[in-house]
Amino acid sequence: MPKRPEFKEFEPAWLQRSLDRYLSWGLGFMFILVIAFPLYNLREPSLRADAKAAQQSEYLVSGSTLFEANCSSCHGKQATGGSAPTLNSKEFLSGTIDEQIILLISGGVSGSSMPAWSQDYGGVLTSEQIHQLVTYLRSLQANAPSVPDWRTGAKAGG
Repeated sequence: MPKRPEFKEFEPAWLQRSLDRYLSWGLGFMFILVIAFPLYNLREPSLRADAKAAQQSEYLVSGSTLFEANCSSCHGKQATGGSAPTLNSKEFLSGTIDEQIILLISGGVSGSSMPAWSQDYGGVLTSEQIHQLVTYLRSLQANAPSVPDWRTGAKAGG
């Protein structure tokens, strides 16, 4: 039986140096990532809190403007009542959750003069604008007066 020739592995030195260089760079980059991710994770909660506070502030300003333009003619300035329910009342604000207010604004109130405001129901407001209105109404809650007959549109405090 003839003997098979043995082949010597051939790998040029430049190829080995190139592979070693890429391996070193890859390990260095991985080390940077291993250090950077935990550091970023430590800072992330404060970044989120800052972003939420900034969004709340912007929503409050926008919601106030939207309320004045679209709602105050019926609900009164600063939601203090008028021909429609008084929204600036302890009873209304503590008795409803945000999702309920969103549904009331979005779909309107059947059998009343409250139209649907959401674009999904043929209105003019986007979902984000409705959330801005809710943010504005929630900002009134801290100083909201007690208006037991808030549904009748009685003036707050009067």
